[in-house]
Amino acid sequence: MDLPAELALGTLTIVRDLARDVGERMVALAGSLRSASAKGGVDVVTEADRYSEQALCSALARHFPTHRIAGEEGTRLGPADSPWTWHIDPLDGTANYARGIPYWSLSIGLSHRDRPVLGVVHGPLCGITVSGGAGLGAWSGDQPLPPATPAGEERSWIVATDWPWDLAERERSVRLLARLAPRIRQYKTFGSAALDLANLALGHLDAYAIPKIFPWDQAAGAAIVAALGYELRTWSGAPWDLAHNDIVACRPGMWPVLEMATAP
Repeated sequence: MDLPAELALGTLTIVRDLARDVGERMVALAGSLRSASAKGGVDVVTEADRYSEQALCSALARHFPTHRIAGEEGTRLGPADSPWTWHIDPLDGTANYARGIPYWSLSIGLSHRDRPVLGVVHGPLCGITVSGGAGLGAWSGDQPLPPATPAGEERSWIVATDWPWDLAERERSVRLLARLAPRIRQYKTFGSAALDLANLALGHLDAYAIPKIFPWDQAAGAAIVAALGYELRTWSGAPWDLAHNDIVACRPGMWPVLEMATAP
């Protein structure tokens, strides 16, 4: 189910403004918010994650009291049985933020059940703000983005991936790299799934694939690239939605090669 266009555009404006406001505060307060602690395995959490999640989730709860809100750091607000859920990654790219690397973002995605329908990804220091939704298209800032175009020759492809926090799943990323290495131009890994999907929407990348990821990492970016006509699949080739924790997002026509690279 999609939001009516007028309501969806109004919602996008609210969420885009919210992301910019909280992002500006995170930049201004970076000196006091970068303190990091272990979260589990090799993952970390900073004071900025908690600050951003509280600011984003409380604002969304005021604007959309009938919606469920789920933040990465554990915030759960709104009716548990609502078909509408906001998936919030308050700081995607925490390790980058903690080290002073500017490649981090706020990711805010709305789903109807397991289907992302609207998203905003805002990277305050890397100059990326993309937004979009089902039936609306997508924008970079205030400029409309063109629909996805078919993939060119394999040797021109640039594919993004990343290390899953689940260490056992990293072997699947290694196989992906090894299988594509002889065929494509470059890999990119930026440490932020939301920004990888944003760069796909911007046409800077041709595909993004990761074998294990969480709803808050992918809901916003997936809604945006889907609105532009990029293909979304699981690593098995099944149609993708938020019930799955693996994703391949790519230009039309790339799947036959990516199917080989993501096979068990």
